[in-house]
This record gives sequence, C-alpha cells and structure tokens, in this order.
Amino acid sequence: NLYNPWPGVMEGVPASRDYQGGFLVNLMTKDLGLAFDNAVANQASIPMGSLARNLFQLHAGQGNGQLDFSSILRLYKPD
Repeated sequence: NLYNPWPGVMEGVPASRDYQGGFLVNLMTKDLGLAFDNAVANQASIPMGSLARNLFQLHAGQGNGQLDFSSILRLYKPD
C-alpha cells in the first residue's frame, strides 16, 4: 500500500481529512516510548528512534495527540 501524508495528494486517507482517523499520534508516541525503554534496558543505541520519540512527544504536547501520526508534518509546515 502507498500512502502520501501530504494533504490533497490522495483521497480517502487521513491527510485528506485534516488528519482525522488513522493511527493516532498518542499511540505512536506510546509505541516509540516502549521501543526507547526496551533499547535502554538492553543498552542499545537508537539515535533516530530517540529523535522520533522526542518529535512525537512535542507534537502530542501541542494538542495533536488525537490526529493521525502523519500529521507530524505540521511541525515543519504549520497551517
């Protein structure tokens, strides 16, 4: 399956519905936190995972937790 997270590119996807529906930012943040905790417990370095976790925490903290995870684009292109 292909998915473009940019609004207006594809029909019937969260990006075309103001990021409603789909896999929530809050769930992505939780999953990235679990991965980070597991990496720490196993003394593994996951620099990109850590960065992704921080970005999703920031995005969720800005009130976007109930949006689709692809709304992370809003960090780089605000409305």
